[in-house]
Amino acid sequence: MADERDLIRSRIDIVELVSQRVSLKKAGKSWTGLCPFHDERNPSFRVNPELGVYKCWSCGVGGDIFTWVMETEHVDFVEALRILAKQAGVELKKRDKREPSVVEAQEGAMAEAQAYYREQLTKSTHAKEYCEKRGIDQATIDFWELGYAPDINGALASHLQKNNHPLALCKDLFLVDKDASGGFYDRFRGRLMFPIKDERGKLVAFGGRILGDGQPKYINSSDTPLYSKSRVLYGMDKAKQAMSESKQGVLVEGYLDVIACHSAGVKTAIASLGTSLADDHVRLLKRWCDEVVVLYDSDAAGQKAAERACDLLTNGGLKVRVALIPSGKDPDTLLREQGAEAVRRMVEKPLTEAAYLIAQLESRIPATQDEFWDGAVEILAKAKKHQEIVGLIDSLVPRFPYTQDQSVARLQIERMIRAVRVRLRRGENTRTVTAPGRDMRNDLKGFEAAVFKALLVPELRKEAWATCNRIELFVTGAGRKLAESVIREFPDGIPDDKASTWLPKVIEPELRDQLLESGREVLPRRDLVLIERETFLGSVERMEALLEQRSRGDLKSQAKGDMEARKTLLDRLKKAKGGDEP
Repeated sequence: MADERDLIRSRIDIVELVSQRVSLKKAGKSWTGLCPFHDERNPSFRVNPELGVYKCWSCGVGGDIFTWVMETEHVDFVEALRILAKQAGVELKKRDKREPSVVEAQEGAMAEAQAYYREQLTKSTHAKEYCEKRGIDQATIDFWELGYAPDINGALASHLQKNNHPLALCKDLFLVDKDASGGFYDRFRGRLMFPIKDERGKLVAFGGRILGDGQPKYINSSDTPLYSKSRVLYGMDKAKQAMSESKQGVLVEGYLDVIACHSAGVKTAIASLGTSLADDHVRLLKRWCDEVVVLYDSDAAGQKAAERACDLLTNGGLKVRVALIPSGKDPDTLLREQGAEAVRRMVEKPLTEAAYLIAQLESRIPATQDEFWDGAVEILAKAKKHQEIVGLIDSLVPRFPYTQDQSVARLQIERMIRAVRVRLRRGENTRTVTAPGRDMRNDLKGFEAAVFKALLVPELRKEAWATCNRIELFVTGAGRKLAESVIREFPDGIPDDKASTWLPKVIEPELRDQLLESGREVLPRRDLVLIERETFLGSVERMEALLEQRSRGDLKSQAKGDMEARKTLLDRLKKAKGGDEP
């Protein structure tokens, strides 16, 4: 046996063996990567090809190729020897007469089932027509080793039994099941079959899709002695090399989406199967990539799953981006309807997690509602990258509904973000501080209040009414609401009657109470404080100056891609400075 072990060692490259599970990088004479035996962010795992050993300098695990297989496959030495001998093409002469091990028997039954399914696909006109309809050509069938389970009860069970595979063992592998009479029937019938392999390429399970309509659409293998669905990602054996090179993975929802992405040239696509993404999936991805693009279906269930996946991936230390897929589409339908380029475009221009979450929030709640801003501020407070947060605030400021002054809007959003971060650090409820609308409604500016006070002065009423017609001058939500109320009730001017006769029509009781409680009383509770003409005119000038500032800000934004707007901006700035160059 010693000679056999030495021969196996000479034929098995430990770097290649370990690379089936760990993404390794050359570091001098050794190779380095993230240790698969504990969770780490900085690589402390080393593989030395000259000595034929591996070692983690953090958790202390180490060994040779036999130890590696024993630890990663959870088998004893004899089974590890058999696995490596098979991989190295070494015949274990001293073990020729032994009974096959349980693992060998399980692997043999799985291989028999796969061969059977593949043969049945070549014989089924119905299955081949379905593949053609879905855009699955023969090259794709061969590459993914697709098969077909005929809609004949007991067909596979009979085939396995004839080939000396115990049906009790096959039941444990989710190939067959027992009926009430004690007989066996096939788990998969009338379905296109997808072999599921682990990251090393070992066949561990099957999934089946019904041809055409019907429920359940998919049947996935449950956990078996060979398969744990929370630890295996479909397509990982084919995607890992490309993922290792690009340091990016693309997470989709199912078999056909993975196949569609690979067909479109997105070779890093993988999918979790029969369950949502799990912590073990994240740890597996982390061995091969630094960033994951989530590309889930656009329906409500898909987007909810995407948000959960983002949380898991981020908490697992991976960078996350999300590709927005057109409504009603998935990668498979997009490939068939619009071609490979459409699939690649989605993956190449993903959103950051925060941008995606805000986009999803706005698809459910209008930006005019407090609830939207509650959610948006909390998303921004949890985002990590400063530059990303700044960019998202830039995109949100023009939609801030409580003031037209963009500088005020920006300050208000930033203040709310800071408040939420404090609450998050303390573990407190964030929603008690995130309602910017409730703050801004009462935040009537003094110069706006002067205009409304002027409405109560007969000599200023006409000019104040004309100012109310210029809604764009008002910067707060309360100011705009009051001005709109004045114009709506009195489109031709305010009557000369006493204010008490027409004022209730302009100021609703709720708004009046808010304004009185704000500390900036437009209507004093007792005596009316008359406003001087000079104060009124000064307030209007202040409002016009702020409008000019906002206009300049808008022009600056447009000028980046609009030369005509740039010229207008320069002309206005020159005029403002007496003709000097800005």
